[in-house]
Amino acid sequence: MDQSQLRQTLEQLHAQLANTPAVDDESRLLLQHLREDIQAVLKEPDAASRASLRARLNTATAHFEDSHPDLALTIKQVLDHLAQV
Repeated sequence: MDQSQLRQTLEQLHAQLANTPAVDDESRLLLQHLREDIQAVLKEPDAASRASLRARLNTATAHFEDSHPDLALTIKQVLDHLAQV
C-alpha cells in the first residue's frame, strides 16, 4: 500500500470517528486520542507516529468490538493497511 492509500484510509476513519454516536467518557477520550494520532500520521507519516497510532488502534479495536462493531471493523482495516506500509 502506498502513502496515498494510507492517507485515504486514515481520512475515512477520521470521518467515521467524528460521526460516532454518543459514547461514555472513557470512549470519548480514546476517540479523541485516535483523532490526534491520525492527524499526526497524516501530517508526518513517520515510523514513530505510525507506531503510536498502531498501538492506540489495537486498544480501540478491543474497546469498541462489542459496542461499535462497524467502527472496530474499520479500525482493523486501518491496522491492516498500516502493516503494509
